[in-house]
Amino acid sequence: MKKLYRSRKDSKLFGLCGGLAEMLNVDSTLVRLVVVVTAVFSSGTLILLYFIASMVVPKEPDLGGPTFGMPGGNPHSYGYSGPYTQSAPKYEPPQPKPSDLDEMMKDIEKKALQKEIEELRAKVAKYEKGDV
Repeated sequence: MKKLYRSRKDSKLFGLCGGLAEMLNVDSTLVRLVVVVTAVFSSGTLILLYFIASMVVPKEPDLGGPTFGMPGGNPHSYGYSGPYTQSAPKYEPPQPKPSDLDEMMKDIEKKALQKEIEELRAKVAKYEKGDV
């Protein structure tokens, strides 16, 4: 049987229901539903027990996340012993220069005004024909 930990992946409040669901091998939503229904019928006593348990039950141990494209997280478990064990830097898309942004906005405004002028011309033409 698995040991009870507060879940790191399936956590809504403290991860206690997620950890209990992992331990019992059931759906965490079912555990949360049972906890809520039981809390209502126990006049809130279960809420106090939930908070105490969240202080006592340890958090799931962190086994390390992926580093530098290694799927298991630990590059040394794949026989890699090079200097690149840190995570890869996050990609940030290039930001448009303020002058480019101003030009884009002017172009958008120009197109919107042209569309408005075309609509007004169509209304005037309709009015002149007497189709109003």
